[in-house]
Amino acid sequence: MSTEDNKDIVRRFTEGMIEYIRTGNLDPLLDTLHPDAAFDMPGMPPTLDGMKQVIPAFRTAFPDLHVTVGEMIADEDKVAYRITWTGTHKGELMGIPATGKRVTVTETHIDQIANGKIVQHVGDWDQMGMMQQLGVIPSMG
Repeated sequence: MSTEDNKDIVRRFTEGMIEYIRTGNLDPLLDTLHPDAAFDMPGMPPTLDGMKQVIPAFRTAFPDLHVTVGEMIADEDKVAYRITWTGTHKGELMGIPATGKRVTVTETHIDQIANGKIVQHVGDWDQMGMMQQLGVIPSMG
């Protein structure tokens, strides 16, 4: 597959993730993932089932969550990209009661593609920045 084909798969993945967050419909997301896809994200179990456990918590905590996909770079079978999401903390998240505060969080991801499916998803997100915005931990300075 070409790097543009791989980017299209990742775009469909991010659109599927957004659909899942907004509606709970998992089908568009599953269409882009290999059933045994591995996940490497802080605080998330490394399997598809782990992702299915974590994402609904964000849907509950930030019901107005909005995701923007930024730049995307592809090389051979990997696609790297950034996303930014915003939302208002209206429900419990990781034991933190709703604060009513609005947050903006950035994430960086790298997906590996094989035979038209994502087989590995590695990501990192600004957990500390989110916690500071929620007022759970103090900001620097």
